[in-house]
Amino acid sequence: MKRASSESASSTTSAKKLSTFNNTGGFTADSIPQHHYHLGENNYAVVSDFGNVLNVHIRKFKTNENGRIFPTKNGASFSPYVWESLVTEMDNSSLPSETGKVLIVRDTLFLTSAWIENVPCVSLQRYVTKQDFSRQFLPSVCLLTETEWNQLQCIRKKISESCKSLMFNNFLKKKILLEVSSRSPCTNLQMELSDVEMVLSMSLTELLADNIKSRIEEMMVCLQWLH
Repeated sequence: MKRASSESASSTTSAKKLSTFNNTGGFTADSIPQHHYHLGENNYAVVSDFGNVLNVHIRKFKTNENGRIFPTKNGASFSPYVWESLVTEMDNSSLPSETGKVLIVRDTLFLTSAWIENVPCVSLQRYVTKQDFSRQFLPSVCLLTETEWNQLQCIRKKISESCKSLMFNNFLKKKILLEVSSRSPCTNLQMELSDVEMVLSMSLTELLADNIKSRIEEMMVCLQWLH
């Protein structure tokens, strides 16, 4: 059996988490969570850091009988790196196109035109490259109408800002907390950054005190030898 590359393995792992976001209780149209952007109809662009993995999702959502909105498996998710590459290609993409034009981003995201009931749409689908260089498309597909595709282009800066916000705020904060908790068993992941600074300062103080103590002991030993 042929094994997929490491990129394929990570993509497959991400695919299993596509329909899961931080807000598992859903939301309403009047209370759209931060980093969620409505494109039109049932499609949203979402930036999430679920499982400490930062991803951009272009996904179809559904509304249940209580009016709460939840993500479905119909969509595509990819890293902020792929998103920024897509952003640079948007202006020259000419999608949707009647010529059958295809846009491939970072050898992992496939965009093409599709017509649903004579309505032009843009199709987004992830694929992975196996070790034998063959490509395997993931089953999940996201379809955006031309209006939704244009809306995605209009809010691309906001999505990029969400990526940076999660990366430099929540994501790095969690990494710091994990590092601090590994060094100080008394800490927990509910700490604020001010608490983290205190723990780090205490750790540095303790290191300095130990170093000074060690130096004093060395001096005492030297003095004893001199006498």
